[in-house]
Parts: sequence; C-alpha cells; structure tokens
Amino acid sequence: MIRINLLASGPKGTKAKPQYDVRAQAMLGVGVVLIVLAGCWWYSSALDGEIATLQEDKQGKETQIAQLKQQVKQVEDFEQKKKLLEEKNRIIEQLEQSRTGPVKVLDHVSQSVEPLKIWLTKLGMASDAVELEGKALTNDDVVEFANNLRRTEYFTGINLQESKAATENKVNVYQFRLTFRLKG
Repeated sequence: MIRINLLASGPKGTKAKPQYDVRAQAMLGVGVVLIVLAGCWWYSSALDGEIATLQEDKQGKETQIAQLKQQVKQVEDFEQKKKLLEEKNRIIEQLEQSRTGPVKVLDHVSQSVEPLKIWLTKLGMASDAVELEGKALTNDDVVEFANNLRRTEYFTGINLQESKAATENKVNVYQFRLTFRLKG
C-alpha cells in the first residue's frame, strides 16, 4: 500500500501562498477611480471658477473700452470744434485787417489831396498794391499830390504811371494814374 503524507513537515515542504481577496481588490480599484473622479471634478470646478473670473474681467475691460471710446469721440468732437473756432477767428482777423486797410488808405490819400485841386475817379486795392486814378487842374498839382503821398509813412514805391492833358467841359485837365504799395 501506498502512503501519502499530506502534512508538510520536514525539509521538503514549502509555505503556501496566501490568496488575495477579489472583493478587496475590487474595492481598491473602485476607490482609486472615485479618487481620480473627485480630482477631475475639483480641477474642473477650479477651471470653471477661473473662466468665470476671466469673463468678469473681460466684461469690465469691455465697459472700460466703451467708456474710453466715448471719451475719445468727445475729444475728437472738441478738437473739430476747436479747429472750426480757430478758423473762424482767423477769418475774423482777416476781415478786421481788410476792413481797416482800405479805410486807412483812403484817410492817408484824402490828407494828401486836401490843399490841392485834385479829384479822384478810381481807387483799386489788391492785397498791398494800390492803383489810383484821378484828374487835376494843373500838372503841378499831380506832382505835389505824389510828393504828399511820399511824405506819409504809410505808402512805399509811389510811381506816377501816366499824366496826360485832356479837355472836359471846355476846361483843360490832367488825367493821371498812380500806383503804390502799403508799407508793412
């Protein structure tokens, strides 16, 4: 008969390996999955919070941009109005100068005519150039008139262009034409 020894005794016996419980391994796997899901949820909520903060910042910046655009528009409108006002002031100054220019010319010319027997028929002005036409009873009156104009400090370049004898209503007269410039 054969004998079998089932007890491990002696040098040839080895220890049996312990068996792991499948339920414990499943629980461990489920726990790891839950921890990973919880981490993902936490990270997602952190990103959502960051996105919400950035969107609020964006809306704040957009309102600031809208306000700044409105201010820029106001500044541009102000600059346009300023430019228009400066243009109007420049035109008013030119009109003031134009208004006083002919008046001063006529004043100085009339002062030069007074003691003489001269009458003026035409006075033309273009910027600082003046052309004058008139009639006198004598040629000496024409010369004296030109000298009187030279004595004023308001005119320069006085030039007697023409002086010719003519007859008007059976009276001998001298028709003349002068050109000169305004000083300054």
